[in-house]
Amino acid sequence: MKQLFLKTTLLLFAITFFNCEDNEPEDQLPPITQTGSNTFGAIVNGRVFVPKDKTGYSAPGGGTPRGLKILGNTRTFVIQATNYENIYIYIYIPQDLPKEQTYIFHNSTGVEYSLNEPDFAHIYAIVNGNKYLSFQNSGSISFSKISFDKGIYAGIFNARLKNEINETEIIEITNGRFDI
Repeated sequence: MKQLFLKTTLLLFAITFFNCEDNEPEDQLPPITQTGSNTFGAIVNGRVFVPKDKTGYSAPGGGTPRGLKILGNTRTFVIQATNYENIYIYIYIPQDLPKEQTYIFHNSTGVEYSLNEPDFAHIYAIVNGNKYLSFQNSGSISFSKISFDKGIYAGIFNARLKNEINETEIIEITNGRFDI
């Protein structure tokens, strides 16, 4: 009976051991690359965020709404990322073509570029229906590679954002990376 108990215990231990996974958030983010691999990811308040295209919906005129977009005009460069579930990130750079440099995030109004074009970088996020805004020196975005002829924009970012209604509520975006 002791041998049966010992064998059963060892078997359960072995099954448990081999079923364990390394669930570190860093391992689930896309790698930091500079090849135009169309990746984006960050840790948003301790949870991995990777944008996803919308499924089960086709916009009028066709096409699937994309989870990762580059937008702008002759004065602005914008990165939009969403998973169409609970997270949307909006990054604004006050240049039509960013430079290989670091931009410091300042006070976001939480309004998209078509309505507001400040002369400073900012970021805002909508997380679980709440809007969070960058504030003075609350983070940065560093472009480590830009290739206009190949359309590559790669770099890293991080930020602390405050709730637009309750400014004492702060979220953190860390380990942000993009290679678009």
